[in-house]
Amino acid sequence: MKFGRFQVAEAPSAMRKLHFRTMETLTAVDWEPLNAVLDQENLIQQGINTSELIPGAPQVDALGSCTANATMSALSHVLDQQDYFAYTQAESYEDAVGIEKAAIRFYHSCTDQTGTPDQEWPPTDCGSTGPYVVQELQSQKLVSGDLIAVGPDNICSLLQRGGLIVGQPFLNAWMQPDANGFIDGDGSHDTVQAQIAQGVAGGHETYLSAIESIAFLPNGSVDPANTIIRFRNSWTASWGDNGSYRAHLSTYVMLGSYCDFRLLVA
Repeated sequence: MKFGRFQVAEAPSAMRKLHFRTMETLTAVDWEPLNAVLDQENLIQQGINTSELIPGAPQVDALGSCTANATMSALSHVLDQQDYFAYTQAESYEDAVGIEKAAIRFYHSCTDQTGTPDQEWPPTDCGSTGPYVVQELQSQKLVSGDLIAVGPDNICSLLQRGGLIVGQPFLNAWMQPDANGFIDGDGSHDTVQAQIAQGVAGGHETYLSAIESIAFLPNGSVDPANTIIRFRNSWTASWGDNGSYRAHLSTYVMLGSYCDFRLLVA
């Protein structure tokens, strides 16, 4: 299962804190995850038996654990090396199987946040959301909270501090990036509108790892149409550009409130 995130942005909550750009200089940044690219599918081939890993779970070959996989990438920068390995029980950052197992354990505990046992995993591969991720991380004392950015200037400003977990509707047209790793082609309004017309494949969570290039309008605000961002996915390193994809920031501006951009705060 490639997806597992609700397809709309979450409503504001008491723990949600908005981040706004101040007068800082915005630059290209790179928060590429330290961990290897994960795979939320092909679990049996990876030697992962979910029935042994989680009591009461059936053995499955895929999970809608994208929120948990994106979280593992974010935590590779939030936690120091010793704490990351202690938490994931991985032997190294290259131990993709060990870190995937940690993601599955986290996914299980994160779904318990729903408070409805028959809609948790197991038994139901229900997916999760950014707020549930933060609540569970806080309960495990791994983060103190999160910050949310809305709008191109604020998103690029928050990215100066670290990579972001991003909830989004993932379009059918995005399932295979182009030769340059872009999911949105030239990023033009017409192109993205045509992609939207092809429908949504599912709700998805990925890790926004970099501003590869940033452009500005004459008034000094970010020019989203000419700002290129990169995301780490969790569909193996053979997908996209070594497991990542690129997009024009303007594409995510067009999707508006259907997306949320979240920084985990240590």
